[in-house]
Amino acid sequence: MAVVSVKVPQWVREKMKAYDEVVEWPEEIRRLIIAKIEELERIRAVENAIRLLEAVPPAPKGTAKALVREDRDSH
Repeated sequence: MAVVSVKVPQWVREKMKAYDEVVEWPEEIRRLIIAKIEELERIRAVENAIRLLEAVPPAPKGTAKALVREDRDSH
């Protein structure tokens, strides 16, 4: 695992120390970072999908109706 250092105000560190027995701070911080990365990756994936969809020309009017009718008639 890589090491990442984070600076926090002294008062925050003191509050963290008060809860050291209850909270495993490194694990909490890891979870927070991973969650943020996953959130940002989802946002990027949606933005990429939107960009791809914007590049697709719209289907001619009546295409959906014709495809549904074709599918129903094929059974």
